[in-house]
Amino acid sequence: MNTTENAAAVWGMVPTPFTEDGSEVCQRSLQALTREMLARGCTGTIALGVIGEPASLSYEEKVSVLEAVLDASGDAPVVATVMAVDEQVALAEINSLADEFAGSLTAVMIPVSSPHPAALRRSIIGAHDSSGLPVLIQDLPSATGVTIGIDDLLCALEGLEHLVWAVKCEAAPTFSRIRRLRRETPVTLMAGNGGIGLVDDDLAGAQWAAAGISRPEAIVEAMRWLRSGNPDRAQEIIAAVSALIAFETQAGTSIGIRKEHWRRQGVIYSSAVRPPAVPYAPHLIAHSDRLGFEAA
Repeated sequence: MNTTENAAAVWGMVPTPFTEDGSEVCQRSLQALTREMLARGCTGTIALGVIGEPASLSYEEKVSVLEAVLDASGDAPVVATVMAVDEQVALAEINSLADEFAGSLTAVMIPVSSPHPAALRRSIIGAHDSSGLPVLIQDLPSATGVTIGIDDLLCALEGLEHLVWAVKCEAAPTFSRIRRLRRETPVTLMAGNGGIGLVDDDLAGAQWAAAGISRPEAIVEAMRWLRSGNPDRAQEIIAAVSALIAFETQAGTSIGIRKEHWRRQGVIYSSAVRPPAVPYAPHLIAHSDRLGFEAA
């Protein structure tokens, strides 16, 4: 899939639901959540990203997550994420997952794992060669601790456009970096960060969006308005969920809150998380109630 195939593509960022005690992946919840994201308009899904708590999962659990997401996705595209910043660890996992799911995955997502363009180029080429898949690059320094300058990112991408599926642009200031990328590379650009800056990122040149909040339909609707040429209406949609985005995307608590909101919508059975994610706490109930998530 590229921008000409679906100019309003929205990618659902899939959390990993656990059983009540957090000891196992809840396959039923994971399949239900995947189907729900697609039913609410997401084009496809991205599994094992930061929201999926990959650092807490064994390799066998990661395989089970991808099996469940693929099974629930039907013909919708699925992207597998490998968040390891160690190059050799990442390549080994990419190679293993590619063997497990040959022909089933659409792309593999990797983070910007080095501030040096030569190292990032090596990671992109390695991920592509190990998987045989196009590479989605996530530029998210808040999760990885790795910040790359925009000039160095452009240098890393130069000549590799045929390997890069998209760049998920989440390094501030997103709109400025997106504008440079749009001007100097043909690579598809994806807006993220919960959607709070979606309209500005789109006006700067982003073509796709990620939806990690528990009301992904808002991002889908905003994207439809953007593609119909009405950014003002799109901004109204984002403004209506801005409090939700702010509440669900704060560092530390974001995963537990989003899971609880999916649980309150009756989609998953438990909001359990694993360390280092912070569990949903009782003092958050008033906030969830205010945002329209009634206790289930």
